[in-house]
Amino acid sequence: MLSDAKAEVIRRYDVLHRGSGPKGSDIARPAEFLIDSSRIVRWVNLTDNIAVRARPEQVLTALNQIEPAGR
Repeated sequence: MLSDAKAEVIRRYDVLHRGSGPKGSDIARPAEFLIDSSRIVRWVNLTDNIAVRARPEQVLTALNQIEPAGR
């Protein structure tokens, strides 16, 4: 989870929805990222629908592919 009140990270990861928030404010596009210990983005889930998010099993599968069990 990340709080990004100034939208700095949102812009850096290119997930900004310009004018899509309340009263035309900028908001984040729904997204989940898995970033490894080397700060490399290893998995991304993006959507345009705020009600659609990655299912927990999708995230766990991606995480297990990045970091095999037992390591």
